Amino acid sequence: MRQGWWPLALWTGLIVLLVAPWTMYVNHTHWQRVAWIPFSPPIRIRDIALNLLLYVPWGYFGARAMRSGRVWIVVALAAVLSLATEASQLYSHGRFPSATDLTCNILGACAGAMYERSRTRSGTM
Repeated sequence: MRQGWWPLALWTGLIVLLVAPWTMYVNHTHWQRVAWIPFSPPIRIRDIALNLLLYVPWGYFGARAMRSGRVWIVVALAAVLSLATEASQLYSHGRFPSATDLTCNILGACAGAMYERSRTRSGTM
């Protein structure tokens, strides 16, 4: 594995550590608790900001590791990671899966990847 992949792997681990529920697991899902519509009330600005800020570095590290210039690949992988961590919350009494979280995570990763691409193209490394 190239050295550029380690920051991405470590940040992925941090995301899983922070987002996946580690307690209160149950053997049934809570589909009725899913917030399906992004940015529908109640809107928590703090949660939106934290989700964006959590995935900006992930997008940045992902774009650096891939070095392909294809931001959409980083965004697609961020969507998979975000969907997996949000889906894990279906089996917890203490967490609530949300389309707002998913959307903010993807936007944050996109911003981080686009920032890295702009730095690479401008020669500022």
